[in-house]
Amino acid sequence: MKMKMRALLPVLVLVLGLAALLPARFAAPAGVVTAKADYPKYSVKVDDGYLALRNAKAFDYSNEIGKLYTGEIVQVMDTSDPTYWYVYAQSLGKYGYVNRNYLISVTVSGSEYTVKVDSGYLALRTAKAFDYNNEIGKLYTGEKVQVTDTSDSTYWYVYAPSLGKYGYVNRNYLYKSGSSSSSSLTNPYTVKVDDGYLALRTAKAFDYYNEIGKLWTGDVVDVTDTSDPTYWYVYAPTLGKSGYVNKNYLIYGGGSYLFTRTVKVSDGYLALRTAKAYDYTNEIGKLYTGQQVQVINTADSTYWYVYAPTLNMYGYVNSNYLY
Repeated sequence: MKMKMRALLPVLVLVLGLAALLPARFAAPAGVVTAKADYPKYSVKVDDGYLALRNAKAFDYSNEIGKLYTGEIVQVMDTSDPTYWYVYAQSLGKYGYVNRNYLISVTVSGSEYTVKVDSGYLALRTAKAFDYNNEIGKLYTGEKVQVTDTSDSTYWYVYAPSLGKYGYVNRNYLYKSGSSSSSSLTNPYTVKVDDGYLALRTAKAFDYYNEIGKLWTGDVVDVTDTSDPTYWYVYAPTLGKSGYVNKNYLIYGGGSYLFTRTVKVSDGYLALRTAKAYDYTNEIGKLYTGQQVQVINTADSTYWYVYAPTLNMYGYVNSNYLY
């Protein structure tokens, strides 16, 4: 028996020695413990490409251990470094460091919008582009998203609770949740710009630095102060902010309209557009025979500015298809 024990002794020593080395090799950094459900969650947001998961706090190709894309969720465990945070990436099943500048908190405080598509789905994307390869989720009519960034004219950055992901969606298929034709506003006006956007500003001056939001053709604002000859003070429900806008790009609407007309097309649909031009890229909605619109402005000989209740949108339509 003693001989057997003596024979096993070197093996036991070797096993114990290896066990002692394991924590030093695989343990998380000092002060960091295993990820739990209550660790704060952040979402990855990169304009293109990926966010590298690294085994060190440095930008180095050789220390990459994984790739994280827009919309993926990580649990942040250590924020002591000013640039590189230590996280757990569930999609990769790995721990590592990421550049914190490409993370945003999952605690969403953005405005809620509802998806509305004529058919099919609205793609949630990793980039501001129409590309099959950047789709990370599908959103259907009636689903809600929380908008966190409206800086792009077409693609807004949102959080989709039904998917548990962040990403970009085409804003033309979103409408403000709970809103109608702005009947709840006391002095509603509608934004009308030929192209680009109308800036919401902190002061009564044209200055790039005082911009606090972007308003697009069809957005409705509540005018609260008209004392200045150029800049009126308004509340913008789509942005949840108050500020100054150039009054020359507002027309009275939302509660008032000139008259109602009915759509009549031989086949297909009548396009609702963001501009007075026949262009596939400016279509924001489809109107069919029998649907009605509220005509707000008839100044142009061909394209009238209308409100379409069925779409809950403002825009231009060819008046030759209204009766």
